[in-house]
Amino acid sequence: MAIISRHRTLHLTALLAACAVLAALAWPAPSLAEDGVDLIGTWHVLVHYRDDHTVHPDQERWDDKVWIFERSGSRLRWTEYPIVVFTDETGRFERRSTGQYARVLHAWKPNEKQLAEIHRGLEYNTRGSKSKTLRGSDADGWASQRRSGAVSASVITYTENWLIEGMPAWPVFTRTDVMGSARTENVEGVTRYATVGVDAGGDILRGTFERDGSRHGTFRMMRAGAATVVKDRTQSERQREVMGIAADTESEEGEPSP
Repeated sequence: MAIISRHRTLHLTALLAACAVLAALAWPAPSLAEDGVDLIGTWHVLVHYRDDHTVHPDQERWDDKVWIFERSGSRLRWTEYPIVVFTDETGRFERRSTGQYARVLHAWKPNEKQLAEIHRGLEYNTRGSKSKTLRGSDADGWASQRRSGAVSASVITYTENWLIEGMPAWPVFTRTDVMGSARTENVEGVTRYATVGVDAGGDILRGTFERDGSRHGTFRMMRAGAATVVKDRTQSERQREVMGIAADTESEEGEPSP
């Protein structure tokens, strides 16, 4: 009986080992560029997420933006443009029955033409853009300068602290919004992009996304060509062209921005 029990134990051990190998093949470890990630340049950031605070919390949504990183002496300049303009807006926006444009509610991914646009260089609208100068190094992390809190109970202050850690292997981008006064407790909102995989020699970053504890999802950050500001046409005009809808006499102020 002892021999039979031993054989069963060995068989179980071999089976578990085989299962472990199969699991490793099915779920490969994240890749990593040999020399790590060089952030300097232009990136297209695509986020897929779900929002717990919406009527349909299981509905997958998308957002994208352009990030630009530049050296400024020993410092790092990080600029964000939240309104990205593609010539081909297929799958991104739709015109509602009200005549207004809105994001399509699904996990939009760039098609071949849109990927080509990313590589050539996108256009952006400057509305809502933000920029911070960060101090530090890849080894110690990069952080924007923290401002002192409100000194008066009647004054409400709002600050944004931007932080990059984990360089050059696994960059983690954290944005903390702080609002408060000397009389009240500070209210904080945190947005975090944590890299878990690096592909294409450091030109594609993939990871997890979370904002304020209510938005959860993933992000893909792809190196892009040099971006330029929109000069000739508004984003709404481009959307109307792609969707085959003639421009009408609506004012731009009457159309909500995406």
